[in-house]
Amino acid sequence: MSQSPSIAAVLIVQDEAHQLRDCLATLAWADEIVVVDGGSRDGTADLARALGGRVVERTFTDFADQRNFALAQATAEWVLMIDADERVTENLRDEIREAVRRPGCDAYRVPHLDYMFGRWIRHGGWFPQYHLRLARRSGARWDRPVHEVLTVDGKVGTLREPLLHFAHADVRDFIRKLNRYTDDEVERQWAGRRPPWWRVLCEPPLYFAYKYFVQSGWRDGGHGFILAQLMAFYRFSRLAKAWTRSRPAEDRSAPPRMRAG
Repeated sequence: MSQSPSIAAVLIVQDEAHQLRDCLATLAWADEIVVVDGGSRDGTADLARALGGRVVERTFTDFADQRNFALAQATAEWVLMIDADERVTENLRDEIREAVRRPGCDAYRVPHLDYMFGRWIRHGGWFPQYHLRLARRSGARWDRPVHEVLTVDGKVGTLREPLLHFAHADVRDFIRKLNRYTDDEVERQWAGRRPPWWRVLCEPPLYFAYKYFVQSGWRDGGHGFILAQLMAFYRFSRLAKAWTRSRPAEDRSAPPRMRAG
């Protein structure tokens, strides 16, 4: 029997000490664990070393650039790109090992199952979401600085077992990430342009209806309702930021001074 191809688990991290131990515990089977730390202040790098990771410290640039740097640090034939808030189950581990032995595919999409606000979310478009995470290292690369995507050379297959994603501990965490992502998206997508007013008015409630009714978010109970509202707010926040940051020239004059008395 031929030797199984080697597999590297590759992570980019920053201030993830609170959840890195649980993540790396599900990766002990990998032939190597590569951790690229972007400048953590909570001991993430030291913890990753203690748990068996090979740590490389590099100042964070953008997500795609950081992930491409991390890929270049691996030596295994295959790479599994994973985040600190994700967990590999035993079933997924076994499926990955079997998949890399089979000829025909050069990469695999992996379904994600999200745990948010204390519940597994299976509707509203959240499950299954497929992300390309397992690939031959030689033909893989990351594109786009925000909401980065993995692209590969060759045929792509699909795995069955989900990668567990502990996405948001609470609503505060969701909104904190929402604010960061929408700032980045406005800079990248709108670049000084102003969205039409009808999009600001109509898109958020329509998106709520899509998530809650069309994609059956209601089947997740109160969690589904809250998530549909938050995703509608995500759309509103992005459009509102673009609209207010990109004022027409006639609106850019300084406000009149207040007269004393």
